[in-house]
Amino acid sequence: MLRCTRFRDGRPEDIPSGEALDALRTVPDDAFVWLEVPPARLDLLHEVAQLLELPALAVEDAVRAHQRAKFERYPGCAFIVLKMLDYAQHASAVSTSELMLFLTDRVLVTVRHGDQDPATEAHRRAADRPDLLALGPHAAVYLLADAVVDSYLAIAAELGKDLVALERRVFAPNRDDPTEDLYSLKREVLEFRDAVEPLVPVAQHLILPGNGEPGLLGQHFRDVADHLLRVGREVRSYDELLNSVLAAQFSRAGLWQNEDMRKISAWAAIALVPTIVGAIYGMNFENMPELHWSFGYPATLLLIIALCCAIYAGFRRNGWL
Repeated sequence: MLRCTRFRDGRPEDIPSGEALDALRTVPDDAFVWLEVPPARLDLLHEVAQLLELPALAVEDAVRAHQRAKFERYPGCAFIVLKMLDYAQHASAVSTSELMLFLTDRVLVTVRHGDQDPATEAHRRAADRPDLLALGPHAAVYLLADAVVDSYLAIAAELGKDLVALERRVFAPNRDDPTEDLYSLKREVLEFRDAVEPLVPVAQHLILPGNGEPGLLGQHFRDVADHLLRVGREVRSYDELLNSVLAAQFSRAGLWQNEDMRKISAWAAIALVPTIVGAIYGMNFENMPELHWSFGYPATLLLIIALCCAIYAGFRRNGWL
């Protein structure tokens, strides 16, 4: 749903959707307007772009979606793309959507692609911090970024739990093969990493002194940047640990194959004894030893059993069986 809100001294005032363009044309000096464009109203974005003289390339990116996370500055406007992440607990799957932000001195336009909407959480937090919203549209950007990055922290914690569970399965004494689950988690971590890593340089810039956001607002942006850098470190460590766990799983699979081959070879060696004896006496030569002895057959069976037991004991002692 299209939503337009005017903040005056940090206090929100809802603007009817039919008056949204008029609210953008006349913004009081002591206020700013936040226009939220849902996926179903992207046609309105072109009118807004003409009214606010937004950069054409950025508007094209906002309409098409499927953009990488980024922060770009244009004359009189900043264009920000945030990747919103959602985590499906039952499938251990990460899904992504996008939030595009056009930021001017007194107007914030957000374009959402996907079902996730961090604006709801941002409005809830804004109700508790009117002093912060009095600082202008940059404060609304902070609240949105803070809500998005907080979701990163929660998802990183869930991915960490999944990684620990898979690591335990890999090193369990039983023969469990979690290779498919490991690759699935690897794909989710890479998707998470693609959402976070492009914003790391922006975060590194924000934590530096003199980054353009002075005072209280600067402290809040630095807090978001610190959280983002922490998530970036966590997701890189997950990726590296997954590579190590996958390598360990491949090594264990190789050991299992070696064990199976040793068992097969051991049983084949045991089966070779009756095969050889049977083959020799199956040649049916007339003058073979013990051929006409009444105890020749049971003696041969006892010999075969004794040799098989001796070979089995040897393989058992060497750990092949």
